[in-house]
Amino acid sequence: MDKEVITLKSGKINEYLHHIDMKAYGTTRMLSIFLAKFDDCSILFDCGSSLDIRKGLRYFNKNHIPLSSFKYLITSHHHFDHNGGMWKLYEEIKKFNPQVKILTNSLTKTLLNDYEHHLSRGRSTYGNLVGEMKPIEDNAFKIIEPSMKFKKNADGLDVIEEFTFNGSEIKLAILGTSGHTPDHQTPVLIKDNSIDFIFLGEAAGTIQNYSKLLTLPTSMPIYYNHEAYMKSLENLKQLCPLKAGFGHFGVVNGKDNVRKILLEHESFMEKYKSLIIKYYNEKSETKYILEKILPTLLPRTDLSIEDVPIFKNIALGIVYGMMISLGFRSIPQEEMKYL
Repeated sequence: MDKEVITLKSGKINEYLHHIDMKAYGTTRMLSIFLAKFDDCSILFDCGSSLDIRKGLRYFNKNHIPLSSFKYLITSHHHFDHNGGMWKLYEEIKKFNPQVKILTNSLTKTLLNDYEHHLSRGRSTYGNLVGEMKPIEDNAFKIIEPSMKFKKNADGLDVIEEFTFNGSEIKLAILGTSGHTPDHQTPVLIKDNSIDFIFLGEAAGTIQNYSKLLTLPTSMPIYYNHEAYMKSLENLKQLCPLKAGFGHFGVVNGKDNVRKILLEHESFMEKYKSLIIKYYNEKSETKYILEKILPTLLPRTDLSIEDVPIFKNIALGIVYGMMISLGFRSIPQEEMKYL
């Protein structure tokens, strides 16, 4: 397979859009964020944890993206690795542009500010790699509720705002894609009546492979909901984006390849669910199920546990999240309110 089917390196992926490897957890190919630079402003999709913000700022400076140009900081969802550093980035950019806004939905806003339980769970799995989270002032947010209109024809999508780049009009839409978390949303950029780019975040799995269109699950605890997740995948299959960005990790290029990865992920997730049920019925211990599922997961990535020791922690998370969705484990009562 042509390696350019999947873009992994930081840099421009088209004339106005940047892919940035945030080197989360101290290694490459763990977290992607995306920056769009238009004629008179910039927007950012996700920002990483508080430990990652300086890396993003260095990239902006190196590529001559002034902090004063940022109009929107757009979230995919509230998890610490994707947007746990939003408070820190917002405070930094606000020094240069007091009008900058975090463009998100009301539930993400709530979860970004009610973070103690989430951060505590993160530290139990990832240790000090989670960074810190702090409250974000109300004035920082511009609240939208994501659209549920998924259309193959980009003209049918609900547009939030329009931008220009070198005389071309680029429109922003944000779609609701719950499942990975209840607040997950998916930004879309439309150009010439086609979807130029979609930032899937964790709405369609992860890619931890250099050249093969193979996915891994994103069934992280505690809010993973398999039924909602598969419905979001079904909705996403209606779209025909030219490029698709993944939170973990990189960019899939070409309409045919984006469709292939969505179909591959849909098929694998049903297989994955059935294996979790099978192994649970054999023995209900989480450790046993993790050991049994690893031989299915490991061939789907070219990252080794030796090179990326955090991978086993991630594997534990996606096993436990699916077990919660299946009713094999429960959500703490104090966090049920967000469902």
